Amino acid sequence: MPVELSEDHLEREIRQTELLKFSGKPQTCCVSIVDIVNSTRTASTISEAKLGLFYSIFLNYISDLVQSHNGTVVKNIGDSLLYYFEDSSASNNVILSSFNCNLDVVKKRNDLNQNLEDEGLPSISYRVSSDYGKVFLASSTFSSTSDIFGSTVNMCAKINHVGKPNTFFIGSDLYIHAKNLEGFEFDEITSNELNILKNQYPVYDVNKV
Repeated sequence: MPVELSEDHLEREIRQTELLKFSGKPQTCCVSIVDIVNSTRTASTISEAKLGLFYSIFLNYISDLVQSHNGTVVKNIGDSLLYYFEDSSASNNVILSSFNCNLDVVKKRNDLNQNLEDEGLPSISYRVSSDYGKVFLASSTFSSTSDIFGSTVNMCAKINHVGKPNTFFIGSDLYIHAKNLEGFEFDEITSNELNILKNQYPVYDVNKV
């Protein structure tokens, strides 16, 4: 005879299966976020029938670029995409991959916008921020990709509004490791928005030379 479970018991079972399992040790990563500028206003001009297509084109295009540079896509957060490059050897190779990927994201915005325009959708601008440090990976039974947590992720999100649209910029923790990397130039950004932090946290534009 089947056992009937109460609603409270079912809810407890669901919560248990949804619990994240954190890795024991933090991993060192280059964390990046690409976020659409003025996304709320842009989305308000799109019909409900095409809104899903709008986000699908944006998220899939950026995800494909990240994966082509051997990055790991985590998830979309509202109108942004979170991804990372794991640095298991503390070498410049991972930072270089991250830089090349993020500059590629900026460079190929016109191609992405052409895809949107082909579907009768508005073009977009976005900001790409990145920082470096330890993160905790957490697996879930509902996703094959680990989520990431920690101050590095939080800082990457906080500095995302500091830079100009359609640029790639990094936080100080990443700059310390990348400042001597050949082939790139760094310009410190001056912005009142940096005061969101208790102590001013330098942020730098990144470009190829």
